[in-house]
Amino acid sequence: MNNQGDRADRSSINLAEWYSASVAAERLSRNSGKTIKPSYPRKLAEYGKIRAIRISDRASLYYKPDVDAYIVEERGEKSGRAQRQRAKPKVGKTKEKAVA
Repeated sequence: MNNQGDRADRSSINLAEWYSASVAAERLSRNSGKTIKPSYPRKLAEYGKIRAIRISDRASLYYKPDVDAYIVEERGEKSGRAQRQRAKPKVGKTKEKAVA
């Protein structure tokens, strides 16, 4: 995974595999059903949620498969779901029926 701070060799970039910030935001909007600003893919890349390559001081490209798979949810939904999945299952007392 490239760090966003790394500059990419422009001759080795297959543009068919990457979105610009505005196109990535449009795709995220379609995935999630709400309006996403073009600055949001940058934040996702900073947090390591999607891969990005920096092509200049002001422009980055975002990896299509990562963007296509990502769905923006309401605040706290993903973290709440992750906490529930990490939680240990509750161990309850089971009632055994006596067989006569």
